[in-house]
Amino acid sequence: GQRAGGFPCMNKLLLKLQPISPVPTSFGVNIAFNDCAGHMYFGQLDTFNAAFQDMFLPVRLPLAFWPHLFESLWTGSLPQSCWSVKVMDLEREVVQQLIRSQLGPFVVPSEVRLEEEHFDFEQEEWFACWRPPPGSAGGSGGGGDFLGGAEVFEDDEEEVVVRVETVCVIVFIPPSYHLLMRFAISSHSTIVRILTDRFQLLSYMDAFFLSWSREAAEAAAAAAAQAAAASVAEATAEA
Repeated sequence: GQRAGGFPCMNKLLLKLQPISPVPTSFGVNIAFNDCAGHMYFGQLDTFNAAFQDMFLPVRLPLAFWPHLFESLWTGSLPQSCWSVKVMDLEREVVQQLIRSQLGPFVVPSEVRLEEEHFDFEQEEWFACWRPPPGSAGGSGGGGDFLGGAEVFEDDEEEVVVRVETVCVIVFIPPSYHLLMRFAISSHSTIVRILTDRFQLLSYMDAFFLSWSREAAEAAAAAAAQAAAASVAEATAEA
C-alpha cells in the first residue's frame, strides 16, 4: 500500500474566484508544485466550469433583515430593474422539494408583505379538477346534450378550493447585482416572478428552470419504476 505522507497523494484545491462580470464560463488551471525532496512538477487540471448557479451567494445581512430588504428591492428601490415571469406546470410537492435543494440557502425565512399574485389560480385549479359527468360523451354513459354542435354539461357548482403558497428568494450575484424570485405555488402550477438589476441574468433563467423540469421528470420516472417493481414483486409473492 501507499505509505502515509508518500508521493503521489491526493490533495484538495480551493480555487477562489472574484468575478468582474457574472458570466458562466470555463477555463483551464495550470499547477506548479514541489515534493518533499525539492523536485518541481508542472501540470494542468481538467477544465474548470463556473456555472450560473455557482455565482449564487447569500445576502450578507442577518436573516431578520431579509424580508425588509426583499420588500424594499421588490417595490422599487432596485436601480435599473428588469422583470420576467416563468410558468411551471409541476406539482406543489415537486416545486417545494426543488426549491429546498436548489435555492435553500437563499429563501427568505419569514413572511414578506407584498401584493397578492394576480394569476387566476382558481381557473387553473378548476380545469385540473374538472371531469365530464356520467352520461356525457367523455363519461361512462355517453350522449350528453348538444347545442350548436358543442356538448353542454350542467355545472355542479362545486367550489374549487385554491391554496397558494408564496416563497421568496433573494440571491446576491457578484460583484454587485441582485436576483429576486417570488414563487406562487398552487397544486398543479407555479408562477415565478423574477426581478434583477442586471438584465443579462434573465437569459440564464430558462435553462435554470428547464433543469428543474428534467429533474422532476427523472424523479417521476424513478418513482414509477419503483412502483412497477414493487407491484411485480407483490404479484410474484402472491403467486
